[in-house]
Amino acid sequence: MIPRRIAQTFRSYRPRTALSSPPSRLTLPTLAHLSPTRSDRRTLSSTAPPRSGLPIVNDEGIKRPPSSADPSAVQEEGGMPRAEHAVISTFDLFSIGVGPSSSHTVGPMRAANIFVKDLQEMGLLDKVKRLKVGLYGSLAATGKGHMTPEAVMMGLEGSDPESIETTTIQSRYQAILQTEHLQLNGSHTIKYSMDRDMLWRVEPLPTHPNGMRFTVFGEEGDMIATNEYFSVGGGFVVNNRTQVDENLYYRETNKDDASKARRDQSHGIGAGTPLLAAPGEEDGAKAEGSQKAKQPPYLFRNAQGLLMMTQQHNLTIAQLVWNNELAFMTPQQISDNLLKIWAVMDGCIHDGVTSTEERLPGRLGVRRRAAGLYRRLFKGFYPSIPSRSSPSLPSPAPKAISSSSSESSSLSMQDGFNSPPPSDAYTPSHKRSRAPLVIGDFEHDLPVVPWKNTVFPGIDFLSAYAIAVNEVNASGGRVVTAPTNGASGVIPAVLKYVLEFISDSPERDVKTFLLTAAAVGMLYKRGSTISAAEGGCMAEVGVASSMAAAGFAACLGGTPSQILQAAEIGIEHSLGLTCDPIDGLVQVPCIERNSLGAVKAVTAAQLALAGDGIHSVSLDEAIEAMRVTARDMHTHYKETSMSGLATTVRIPLSSPAC
Repeated sequence: MIPRRIAQTFRSYRPRTALSSPPSRLTLPTLAHLSPTRSDRRTLSSTAPPRSGLPIVNDEGIKRPPSSADPSAVQEEGGMPRAEHAVISTFDLFSIGVGPSSSHTVGPMRAANIFVKDLQEMGLLDKVKRLKVGLYGSLAATGKGHMTPEAVMMGLEGSDPESIETTTIQSRYQAILQTEHLQLNGSHTIKYSMDRDMLWRVEPLPTHPNGMRFTVFGEEGDMIATNEYFSVGGGFVVNNRTQVDENLYYRETNKDDASKARRDQSHGIGAGTPLLAAPGEEDGAKAEGSQKAKQPPYLFRNAQGLLMMTQQHNLTIAQLVWNNELAFMTPQQISDNLLKIWAVMDGCIHDGVTSTEERLPGRLGVRRRAAGLYRRLFKGFYPSIPSRSSPSLPSPAPKAISSSSSESSSLSMQDGFNSPPPSDAYTPSHKRSRAPLVIGDFEHDLPVVPWKNTVFPGIDFLSAYAIAVNEVNASGGRVVTAPTNGASGVIPAVLKYVLEFISDSPERDVKTFLLTAAAVGMLYKRGSTISAAEGGCMAEVGVASSMAAAGFAACLGGTPSQILQAAEIGIEHSLGLTCDPIDGLVQVPCIERNSLGAVKAVTAAQLALAGDGIHSVSLDEAIEAMRVTARDMHTHYKETSMSGLATTVRIPLSSPAC
């Protein structure tokens, strides 16, 4: 069966039965498709794992007894186990893309790219004379601030998020606006007017809040093909016609480039087949599996099942995920790809803390702060030692720093304590502001607290790293979706902190951190959501903080139980976190929130590691609570900029339709 996905804002439903042979990814013109009725409405729903020993409540509120089989098994109505698991590739969850949003930038670019690739594959591209693009729901409400129009245009011209040159996006987009011409797939030119041919509808499509509709017409105005796509978070895209047959579980725009094991969630699981082999039968299970198509060996559905697998097979969480990746690539490829992901993350931090730009793009005019925060750390911790800027000590010549992530050298503690800051980012001592005047009555019984120019190394570094990444993201730069762009600063910041302050084996810890965090991210993707349009910011920064807490605990030698508890603490205290970006920009409060998410991740890991392994709330229960909270949360707090900070600061909604 097709798995039920992500709890949706408006109403839930039972998913359709999977098609034995998926239909074409393009829909032929039909009046019913262009004008869906309310009775046709569907959603991508998710069912969370059951709590052990507790009755399960289905969408209709009917209680069912828990399964007596594998504790990680999820039961459909009627008592039959559902053939679904949480395992996807780490490199689908962590993908390289462009800012500022995974759901509003990366997803739409992929969807548009898929659409034109299908047109070419079906021999229809050369027949296209007109194109209409419709943006619905959250994409319409905050799409302009999230650079959705630019992303769609780049995708229609054949670009993909991972390889596009980010510095050319704005110039190419402006050329389309000025010439009113668009090159479909980079080869077929048509007339295109942004005002006439892009439609903005805050009313969402039935399936998901982030909806897109692409329709192409021929010479005589007849419709050639149309399709709807839904950006469900993290850059993943679902095709309305084929549902999960698109890249809900993989990031390739051409599904033939992804193995079947990455294209669906039912591989390796038959009805009634337990995920765990019985004791003493592991060898037989392996032999049986070797006769089938190669697939991940450890297919867990929830945190409890994941924990049981680590205990039965004597593997860490990172080792278990590594073994699953062996179904897709060689050990060397896994290693290289993990280090590549970290290289992009680290380069993003570097670009952020060395940026000489004063403000972020957008009419808010938000000041960049990462360089200043990082520069503050150069002052050192010993006030008696003269500053490098002191006239008695000549300042060393600064190193040349490239503005490109791919060419930049890795930052280290040497850059923080023993090297001068970039010349353009350095503030001379005579221009620094003095300490603020102390306010208060010095004769009062309660003495006035004087100003203290203190530095908290851990918090300051975490904040600088996280803010650096999100400032690069907000400016449309190259980032890693981790698991979303809006939360792309949390995981790099915590991992950078591990490498600089804790690690004795950086390469090992990079791999351990990312693989462990990915395992936790998979649980959220299946059991709840990683889309702010469905779950607010708890689905982005909350999930990223939980993933980072797990990775941090793993790098400190935590047990699988402690690691999962760290992840639980990370999300438990983010439940209900709203997504209300001011002016629809991924800037306020998004950037600071990543900083707090990174600090929260470290604290969560420390609490879990200091505990005795006994806890009141499990990770599965927290994920279920998140799903329920997302379902109950008002749409205004789900990336629509219709309430909260987005309205109290008196900035109008950034939708052309308003």
